[in-house]
Amino acid sequence: MADNNPFNTPIDSLPYYDRDLDEHPELRHQINQEIAVELRSILPKTTSATPANLSHLEPARPLPTSSFLASELARVQSKKPIPANEGLDTKRYAMPAPPAKEKDNVEAWQKAYDSSLAQLEHQRLRTLNGTLLSQLGANAWRVQNFAMENTVDKVEREGEEVRKAVEEVNRDRKRSQEQGGEILSRMEKKWTELVSGNMSLEIGCMTL
Repeated sequence: MADNNPFNTPIDSLPYYDRDLDEHPELRHQINQEIAVELRSILPKTTSATPANLSHLEPARPLPTSSFLASELARVQSKKPIPANEGLDTKRYAMPAPPAKEKDNVEAWQKAYDSSLAQLEHQRLRTLNGTLLSQLGANAWRVQNFAMENTVDKVEREGEEVRKAVEEVNRDRKRSQEQGGEILSRMEKKWTELVSGNMSLEIGCMTL
């Protein structure tokens, strides 16, 4: 027997065509419960009372075990300042002259001289970086903004394509369900006419 059903799968619901909720609004609560059950079966398994779509991701990796790191995290959490003997050593950024008792010490003056050379090199690099930033920073910022704008445009285009694809799928579903609904309505009307005809024929036979 040829299958005259234009649909490949059995039809159990035509939400674009059915009007059961309009005729029976008390069914809405039951439908929402069924949807919630279906969503729980789709979402990843979790013991959380408020499951989210990210619950299937791997847990955060633990930090490396280190006594120094643990003590530093504890200090930051307690909002304590860095101890003076453990903070950044700024002595190498200073240019003190040798103390009075070492004014005739050649090694002391050599250390002071080396420290001054380091400070001058540091200041030269800072000046060079500032000059490069003033000359090239604006262009680099424009290039970065241009790249970001291209990325945003690409994401927006992809999102628009996805939205169009979703709309097309919904239009196809609505069109196919309306066609199926019309077929079912004609078949239901024909069934009703046949049942009425059979009942009329049966009543006529009983009156003979």
